[in-house]
Amino acid sequence: MSLRLIAIGPGKTRVLALASLSLLLGGLTAGAQMALFGASGATDIGEIQQKREVNSTVYVQGKVEKRAPFLGAGAYQLQDATGSIWVITNKTLPNQGDEVSIKGSVNYESIPVAGLEIGEVYIKEQEQLQRKPAPKSP
Repeated sequence: MSLRLIAIGPGKTRVLALASLSLLLGGLTAGAQMALFGASGATDIGEIQQKREVNSTVYVQGKVEKRAPFLGAGAYQLQDATGSIWVITNKTLPNQGDEVSIKGSVNYESIPVAGLEIGEVYIKEQEQLQRKPAPKSP
């Protein structure tokens, strides 16, 4: 028996098949969310950059390329095969090279310069679902 969970976001609907009813009855923990939105269900960063669906909730995964710690919070640049995006967090920053999967909300900061819009799309981290530390150098 399979069950369908429909996740509706601005401009698109995703249908995800669940393998068992026990997952639904047990609640959607971080591990269950990874099962639903893992490698095959994560939103491509390039798609987020292109669509700019502000306030939409996304699940993304990638490698931490850069870090920017600042007082009370921080940011890190997350990269996948389609592009990179900055993630703002008030939690402990992952290390450079770590692989992370997160749930977050899409935001846009307008930066008008000489009549041109050069704003930046970024994600506010809501939850870190999985973190795989970078391999240690010998």
